[in-house]
Amino acid sequence: MTILELYQKGFINAIIELSEQRDDISTYEDLKEFIKAKIDDDNLIVAAHLTNALNTCAYAEYYRYDYCMGTLETPSPLNDISDLEDFCDGRAFKVDAHINSLDGGMDEITVLEERQKGNQKYYIVKYKDIFCTAIFNGFTCSYYADDVYGVIK
Repeated sequence: MTILELYQKGFINAIIELSEQRDDISTYEDLKEFIKAKIDDDNLIVAAHLTNALNTCAYAEYYRYDYCMGTLETPSPLNDISDLEDFCDGRAFKVDAHINSLDGGMDEITVLEERQKGNQKYYIVKYKDIFCTAIFNGFTCSYYADDVYGVIK
């Protein structure tokens, strides 16, 4: 899943799909069951660590937790769609760009993915809450985001 697809799916649909593909995304209920199993196995150190970790971090319905580590890894809450970006193909990055609606004025965009159409390379970017296209000009070393005519719905 690309970062653009992640945002198009929304948090709930994306996390359900990702949790079916990955072993390191768990629900709160799954972690509670894991803690109970550790208590039944007399592995009280792991059970206490996970219980304390869940009590100290913000409550979430979903967590990132690697069961393969087996012992004292701390679960990380997944509360927002931006928490899921690390699970996607490619990496987003932030950069200043010339924005069409600002008449070429500069503002920060998030470059989500690179695409190619013929010989033209272009980018899918997020500017504020708008997904749009952008190009990179190698002569000026600048991105140009088109949030007027290049909007992606």
